[in-house]
Amino acid sequence: MKTSEPAYLIRRIADAWIAADETFSQFYELEPAKELEPQRPPDLPGVEPVQAPFFLYEPLIGHQAPQLGILGIPYSGGTSMFDSSVAGLAHALRAESWKKVLYPSLKESGNSSLYDIGSGRRLLETVAMQDWGTCLMDEANADTDRDIPYKRGLGAALNHALDQQALLCCIGGDHSITHAVLQMMPKSPDRRRVLVQFDAHHDCGIDAIHQEHPSHSNFVRHLLEEGTVAAVVQIGLRGLRSADQMYSHPGLIQISAEHMTPERVSQVLNEVRLRYDADSAYLTFDLDSLDPGSFPYVDFPIAAGPTWQNIRDCVIAALEVPICYQGMDMVEGQGVPSDQHIPGQYELALRMWVYMMDGIDRNRRRFELSACTDAAREGILSGAGASMKLDLKEV
Repeated sequence: MKTSEPAYLIRRIADAWIAADETFSQFYELEPAKELEPQRPPDLPGVEPVQAPFFLYEPLIGHQAPQLGILGIPYSGGTSMFDSSVAGLAHALRAESWKKVLYPSLKESGNSSLYDIGSGRRLLETVAMQDWGTCLMDEANADTDRDIPYKRGLGAALNHALDQQALLCCIGGDHSITHAVLQMMPKSPDRRRVLVQFDAHHDCGIDAIHQEHPSHSNFVRHLLEEGTVAAVVQIGLRGLRSADQMYSHPGLIQISAEHMTPERVSQVLNEVRLRYDADSAYLTFDLDSLDPGSFPYVDFPIAAGPTWQNIRDCVIAALEVPICYQGMDMVEGQGVPSDQHIPGQYELALRMWVYMMDGIDRNRRRFELSACTDAAREGILSGAGASMKLDLKEV
């Protein structure tokens, strides 16, 4: 019979650490040691550290540097919904995650993982991640209609991700944050990036008064017309639209909810990758892509959506396409009035976030992120002044 030994660090009591074996059937008291101390999150200008991180998880000093950084962006200034609560999504998902604790491994970098009972999968087991905190809203710097109050924090997080060869994973906020992230992400002039978007809406609307300002309802049109991305692949679109809500562009490729399958997603993304000679991608997930019967807590729900399992499988398929993903976000979920009364459907949103993080980390490891960040560094070096950093003074 194999002798049980400590595998996961559970908690600290006074000066002692409590550990458990892999089956959580035996517990141990460990002597204090430097390598058992948690890695502190980075001190980023414009970002407020959280008191309790996602999954209550903190990587150990003895572990490798986190390769996925989670950043909350509590912004609702880009939505047309009056008094929207989407700024509270990141906090709601954090609070939901506290019910599902991840314990750091004592043997190597990694954690105790999460087990999806429905699929039988273990998720996040080898993911080196860290909750970097929440962007502060600096209204004093948002002095124009085009400016945004979280640029300082987002810029600092993107710089830190570049330095650490990590991926930045953002939680909104409204969908306009995707426009800001993609505009601020370093990109070499000779590289071509595509946006992979899960959404019930196509977010390309035209407004006679506000069409020049990127918002949650038109940011895709702005990205395409600015040339920020080479193409956008939208997955899960459905419902009726007015004539003035329709838009076409050579780089806009759409898979409706009625026709989305993992095989179709994989086929279309591979075709787009070859047609546009794309070498990188960014994933954005709007929670209204879920059917409101499964997740009703969005500002603009559209019925007749695909099943949660189908969307999950399509997300997995998208992240398995041989293209290097350089970041992702989840947006448009409403906040909750109390941490003590989070609706049960938020578990589905968190579950999707876990699959996204697990999938993008697998993608990162397949493509060896260093190759992607080296190219990003070359793009920055080709700019005036050859600075390795985003110029936060300008934002």
